[in-house]
Amino acid sequence: MLRGHRIRRGPAVPAALAALLGLAVGAQIVRAPEAEAFATYYWFSQGHGEHEKITRAALACPEDKPSDGTCFEEDSIDVLAGYRGYLGGVNAPDSWFYGGELSNPNAHCDNADYIRAEDNGGRPYARTRAQASDQLIACLRHLRDRFHSAARQAGTVFDDDGTLSHWDTRSACADYGAPGDRTRAKCRFVDLFGRALHGVQDFYSHSNWVDSADPGRPTGVANPPGMHRNGVFPLMSFRLPLASPSDVPERLATGCYPSDECAGRIRHDEELNKDVAEIDPVTGAVTRDGTSARGRIADNQERAVLWAIRDTRRQWAAMRDEIKARYGGKGDIVICALTHDTPVANWPWTTGDCEK
Repeated sequence: MLRGHRIRRGPAVPAALAALLGLAVGAQIVRAPEAEAFATYYWFSQGHGEHEKITRAALACPEDKPSDGTCFEEDSIDVLAGYRGYLGGVNAPDSWFYGGELSNPNAHCDNADYIRAEDNGGRPYARTRAQASDQLIACLRHLRDRFHSAARQAGTVFDDDGTLSHWDTRSACADYGAPGDRTRAKCRFVDLFGRALHGVQDFYSHSNWVDSADPGRPTGVANPPGMHRNGVFPLMSFRLPLASPSDVPERLATGCYPSDECAGRIRHDEELNKDVAEIDPVTGAVTRDGTSARGRIADNQERAVLWAIRDTRRQWAAMRDEIKARYGGKGDIVICALTHDTPVANWPWTTGDCEK
């Protein structure tokens, strides 16, 4: 069993006190966090492991309940969601090392900012709708590639003789490297699938898709209109063909980042992000709003977390369908191996949950 300050399923767990140091992997030293979407790290004022808790609320099995394929057992959710002291797959884009994507806007759906003149006091915006849409499609292309790369890696859990590999199905990804030991098939899967989930979750924090503008002020660059949609973003359907820029809704915007390079534009930090909140890792409820101005408007923070959780579940359902389509009769075995902590017998200590 992996060990760390992780959150177990069961009764609601109070938010842990922030550590003096941010989340680290082994001896890895991580940067001081910037306000960039749902946070990876645990800090005094900058984050409470939001990506981890969203992923757990969406996909962790209830304590002591075996997985039926729709949820991940304890060690398996650990390597996907991470825990205090270990980033996990969903937090891999926020690492400085091993393929970190801190400065890649496509990994976080940044810089698709735009506002219509009629929503901006008649003033034209610094960028066109076409430029913003092209940037959003670049994000969708990036996440779609991560999704399908994960599906390809999922099929490598078998040995050459077609049986499940004891080595490749182990959930011991925190043993080596950061964010995971990529020599194992399951670890490669959670790294890639986690990266896709990271961007999906970021979209709801970064964008105006589910939120509302401040009703007490006119809309504009400093108060972008909210779309207040009740549903997951349909263009993030990675098993379908990639959307085109013309499919992007006219009023959709994500924030420009980093903000000190975004004069005259809708800034991520100041205008759109809903990035810091304390989240119950079992229910997904926001137990305390964070520090962002946009998150404190109406129920914006709660809606961002709610739809990030729901889309995380949608992506895992889509991944199960993709695995079954790719691997036919072996698809259910692959899914079992990815979600169970002991898919293969380790005689005489365990029995294999997924061996047939």
